[in-house]
Amino acid sequence: MQLYSNGKKQICIRMNNNAHNVFKRYVASQPLGINIPEPPPREFLPNGEPKKYRLNQRYYNHKYDWERWSLRPAGVFHTYLHGEFAKDHKPHMAWLLQFPLPLAFIPYFLFAFGLSFTFHHVSYLGIKPKRYTVEWVEANKERERAENTNPVTRYLDRRRKERGPHWILEDYLPAHPCYLHMSQYHHDTELLRKREEEAAEKEDSSDD
Repeated sequence: MQLYSNGKKQICIRMNNNAHNVFKRYVASQPLGINIPEPPPREFLPNGEPKKYRLNQRYYNHKYDWERWSLRPAGVFHTYLHGEFAKDHKPHMAWLLQFPLPLAFIPYFLFAFGLSFTFHHVSYLGIKPKRYTVEWVEANKERERAENTNPVTRYLDRRRKERGPHWILEDYLPAHPCYLHMSQYHHDTELLRKREEEAAEKEDSSDD
């Protein structure tokens, strides 16, 4: 009876060891984003003091102290733990990276997009072409709706009562790239002068 119990224990121990080894090989073969390893253990000197390494990179002193560990490939058959610490980044980047990366990417993308948009359109500042005046925008909208060439209003302007209430995007989106410094008060002076002259000629002809 004792031999049977000892044999049963040995079988259970071997099965557990095999299952543990299989599980370790299974986890180690998973993609890098699935297998999140634990931080590495502390290293100590023979006298028991914590082992310290010379820091050869810039170090920032701020209140953020998060750390992020990831498993990275080294060659074909090996991996290594890579640690990213808050003190390695500037304060504003440390504040941003303390959130999950998909969430931290949103303000970073908006900032990068806004900066690139500003640099791309800085050449338009101070330039007021005649085609982007108030009269030009109004005439362009009338022409697009008359010719039915604008894909935004091509279907939305038709049968408004059947389709229900909606906003016409053309009335709210910027109509030209110079909208930052060309307001609704920038008129075509030559066109207004010509209209005034025509109106004056009509008045003179009517008086005669």
